[in-house]
Amino acid sequence: MSDPSYTKSRTDVDLCHQKGLERLSVELRSAVDRADIVLVPDDGFGDYDGPVFPQGTVEFFQFLRNHAPVGAAVAIAVEDADYKEVVLHSDMVRLGTIFVEYVGAPIVMSLIAAYLKDFLGSRLKSTEARTAIIVHRKDGAIEQTVRISYEGPAQNVEAALNAAIASLPLKADEPPPVTTTDTLRAKRPAPKQTRRKKQRRK
Repeated sequence: MSDPSYTKSRTDVDLCHQKGLERLSVELRSAVDRADIVLVPDDGFGDYDGPVFPQGTVEFFQFLRNHAPVGAAVAIAVEDADYKEVVLHSDMVRLGTIFVEYVGAPIVMSLIAAYLKDFLGSRLKSTEARTAIIVHRKDGAIEQTVRISYEGPAQNVEAALNAAIASLPLKADEPPPVTTTDTLRAKRPAPKQTRRKKQRRK
């Protein structure tokens, strides 16, 4: 069963207005714009204000590319030189933020669930996970971009995100519901060396 307390939705900006994309080259920006699934960096961590990803993002990205439907492009929105990971030592699995069109959201959620099952194995039922999807929807006069964040049991992520998607408002001027917790063939810039930030504890 899903628990709405694991998710939080808020209005976000479209992919073309994401702050982290300002640093991209014209070539990479074009690849990102064409992609169906895009891993988007967070804007900074601590005293560092550049783009950052959770530890293990490269592996997650490769999983998405290998398991996405045929013809679906997956991209990561960062240049090689700007790729950095944040390492936080805890039992929680942190996955990067994914930007996707509304029609592709169910596929992304199933991919997230499949990755966690594959990555955690027998630990799936006892591990917490954190992830977020940014969903863009345009249907006639309706256009909205909503960020849905999830933090809770890894085994519940797909059901909780599906429930959050289903509860999105149908009118463009309606704010998304807020619950109790914060949630084809593009060429990837493969990070040659992953620089990791010093350990930070929350």
